[in-house]
Amino acid sequence: MTTIEQANRLWLQAEQAAERKQTAEAEALFRRALTLVPTHAASLIGLSTVLGRRGAHREAHAAILQAFAAQPKEAPLVYALAQRLRYFHEFERLVSCLSAPAFAVQAPPEIIAKASVMLSSIGAHAQATALAEAAVKRDPRCAAAQHVLGNYHQFLGDYDAAERCHEASLQADPTLFQNSLMLAGARTQTPERNHIERLQEQLLRAKPRGTGEVYLCFALHKELHDLGRHEEAWVALERGCRAKRRQLSYQSQQSAQLVSCLVSICTPEFVAAHSDVQQSATPIFIVGMHRSGTTLLERMLSGHSEIADAGETSAFHAELELAIDTAAPAGPDAAFAQRLAAADFAAVARGYAERARWLSRGKPCFTEKLPQNFLNVGLIAKVLPQARFLHLVRDPMDTCFSNLRTLFSGAALYSYDQAELGAFYLQYQRMMAHWRQVLPGRVLDIHYDELVSDPAVVAARVAAHCGVDFESGMIDIGRSSGSVATPSATLARQGFRRDRGRAWAPYEQHLGPLRAALQAAYA
Repeated sequence: MTTIEQANRLWLQAEQAAERKQTAEAEALFRRALTLVPTHAASLIGLSTVLGRRGAHREAHAAILQAFAAQPKEAPLVYALAQRLRYFHEFERLVSCLSAPAFAVQAPPEIIAKASVMLSSIGAHAQATALAEAAVKRDPRCAAAQHVLGNYHQFLGDYDAAERCHEASLQADPTLFQNSLMLAGARTQTPERNHIERLQEQLLRAKPRGTGEVYLCFALHKELHDLGRHEEAWVALERGCRAKRRQLSYQSQQSAQLVSCLVSICTPEFVAAHSDVQQSATPIFIVGMHRSGTTLLERMLSGHSEIADAGETSAFHAELELAIDTAAPAGPDAAFAQRLAAADFAAVARGYAERARWLSRGKPCFTEKLPQNFLNVGLIAKVLPQARFLHLVRDPMDTCFSNLRTLFSGAALYSYDQAELGAFYLQYQRMMAHWRQVLPGRVLDIHYDELVSDPAVVAARVAAHCGVDFESGMIDIGRSSGSVATPSATLARQGFRRDRGRAWAPYEQHLGPLRAALQAAYA
């Protein structure tokens, strides 16, 4: 038996042990295989996974970088490597990994579609679209591939092409109800053109309390809302939120504890002792609540010739995870924050500088538009003293109702219960008040109403705060160029609309818990 055959045999035994949850045995077998063949990519990928299971986050990261250096060519290994690279937010390496020509030829179309989603999630929209197109070309009946290609057409503003793809996906798999939600959001529905009857029929076939029911209820709410059938729309929304909330384990006190911990750690003295690591580009962090206008603001900034739009990334959080050797894929909690007090922030700065090379696309500035970075403002200021902060402020009821009627993908777990949503908003206000106190002048508050009513004035103020000259392209957010991969994709291409306020008014009688929870927000 050759050395490589021995390594393959050990790898297979390790995988079987890992499936049995025998982590220590699996780790030992992977390491034995690597003793024989140090560049055995399959064993490095497996080792990274089991190291992660036992909490050795930095070691797991190092192992996956070794696997990437080994440059596996077989499609299953490439996909497994890509999954781990995405987990560690290794964006540049992820793009390189999935750019191997053989992958789009060898992998099943369903796997290519999943890989495409990974690329889209990090803002590599051109590469993601190319993979999705390759999958559809391989198999036009692949429902997953048609679905993700439809999403990309919608992100790019080609709604006719998006609808064709989503309809083709539904025809191939009538239970892929994500398509129904995308179709509802692509246009403002009219009495002459809507999907309400089909949505109602689909709901009869959906598994009660399942994910399909959630997608369909949010889609039905949106279409009924468009038609002004508000009582029916509320019934659909309430059902969707209830079904989604049952699937989550969120607890409001966890958010309050996290904010309290960050307030206690991030004193003026702690934040002032900042890193002197040089960054190649200036990051502009756009923060705030989801649905507060952050996408509009990023769209404005991306119209500037010197600013790249990196989208919603967790690049900074990824460096914090490495600094304290702790994975927190669902986001930080109080225990995570407590460990940050003793973190090596110079290492965070060096790691972020490497990531920024790719995020900035060669431009002197780039946006980081992850709304929940409002929790990290003080830590970012400490690590990246040259960073700029833009904070979107929108009416509490407008913001929270927009959250309530949006189905998020893995984010905003607080947004499906009115009382929890209102409680989270108050913690967000408390966090931002703390940053204003410890970082006076660093955070520019931008009021949503002013942004949509006088965008040129706001754009000039934003440009000055970011250290660049105003450019007229900043107020052309309806331009056809660029991709918008958020729930605001369709609205962001409609320009600065002034009619988005008080969307909650037709539902006021049902929003008592939210209004009560937000009373303190208006004080």
